Amino acid sequence: MKSLFTYFIICIFCLSSIELKADTDSLFIRVHFLHGSKPKRKFRYEEDRWFGGMLGGHAGIEIEKNVILNFGPRSGVHVFSKPRIINSRYFIHDTLSFYQVHSDKPNPVKKTIITIPISSQQKVKLDSLSKAYLENCPYDYAFFGMRCGAAAYDVLAEAGVVRKFSFRKTWRKIFYPRRLRRRLEHAASAKSYLIHKSPGSSRRRWEKD
Repeated sequence: MKSLFTYFIICIFCLSSIELKADTDSLFIRVHFLHGSKPKRKFRYEEDRWFGGMLGGHAGIEIEKNVILNFGPRSGVHVFSKPRIINSRYFIHDTLSFYQVHSDKPNPVKKTIITIPISSQQKVKLDSLSKAYLENCPYDYAFFGMRCGAAAYDVLAEAGVVRKFSFRKTWRKIFYPRRLRRRLEHAASAKSYLIHKSPGSSRRRWEKD
């Protein structure tokens, strides 16, 4: 009878562990990248010029289905970061509006989406962080400072998804979105995470993969 009771307790523990693992394994985020581009010469009067050109683009983190957290200026762009004049904010976009951040033209954009599994603790941290950043942006948007790629890295680092750097080292290492994308693609390839890519309009020159 005693051994039967012990077996019963072990079974409950194993089932709980399996359920907890399944719940943890089912959590993930998607990091979205709109590639930098510029109009091809023959379409230079028809296509929009985007901020940053070939080294531009955009980056954001899908924290919930169709809810993408991303960073941008309120108006204009400071050349150097001004801690006392925060001309920036975190935004929430749905998937469609995120990829129209530079232009609302119907032409397809070149995109990369990297799916990253996270733990339940990381999800709680991401939710808390996104709420705090949406209410009170912690830094200025500047050409020599935090922009969308560096800001996305900061959020991932604060949640424990990537290695954390100092403020200055973050924006210097992730100076434009492609630097973050290539870091995450390298990690995704090593860990067999899902990477989805879509080609963009033939009317534009796109940054290379």
